[in-house]
Amino acid sequence: MSMKQLILGVMLATLAAANPVCAAAPALEFPVRTGHLRSESRGTLAFGDRGVEYSTAKKDASRRWAYEQIKQIQILSPTRIAVRTYEDRGWTRLWADRTVEFEIVQGAATPELVGFLLAKIARPVVTSVLPVMTHAPRFRVPVKHVRGRHGSDGDLVLYDDALVYESPREGASRYWRFGDLASVFAPDRFRLDVLTYEGGGGDTRPFTFQLKADLPPGFYDTLWAAINAPAPLRDTTGR
Repeated sequence: MSMKQLILGVMLATLAAANPVCAAAPALEFPVRTGHLRSESRGTLAFGDRGVEYSTAKKDASRRWAYEQIKQIQILSPTRIAVRTYEDRGWTRLWADRTVEFEIVQGAATPELVGFLLAKIARPVVTSVLPVMTHAPRFRVPVKHVRGRHGSDGDLVLYDDALVYESPREGASRYWRFGDLASVFAPDRFRLDVLTYEGGGGDTRPFTFQLKADLPPGFYDTLWAAINAPAPLRDTTGR
């Protein structure tokens, strides 16, 4: 090994030790801003192999979270990302968890980022940006998502490993692994209710869909069975 290679190796090791959360793998980085008025700052939001880091020149505004310190990552739109943590918001808001929202100021959240987070995080991930789908769906049905006065139209699509709501409206689409769903219920022929773990930490959010066509035969039974599949037995013998 040459002296130049030795020096370079020492420098890389030093950088990795100084930044353990995001140093283990190349990070997905986005220029962002966060906060309001006097608390606003601009910097870089990076998703690494071990966690998430917000780097900024503003004093005391940089943050680092290992993935186990995060309740839920929410990609609310292509340009809005929220990190919900286990941190308390202070004595004035007892038991309320701290959520830090970021606005991407250049570019947008990508399907590659979503795929990375889904592979990295076992906890439910909220995303309106859909990952790259590598296989064909089993079922598709046109629906309307009922949400106050601002519903959206789209398709409810069932894959072998996920339920997807595809909508052209920004921020309306969703991708749910079956483990990210709490329950599903069809109260009548023209409605499907899906209860999701969108709040993190066990909190749930209902999604009500009006069906524009009958559910394809097998759609509901397949989805119900996937959500309610028994958890695999844990081996407690140490073998």
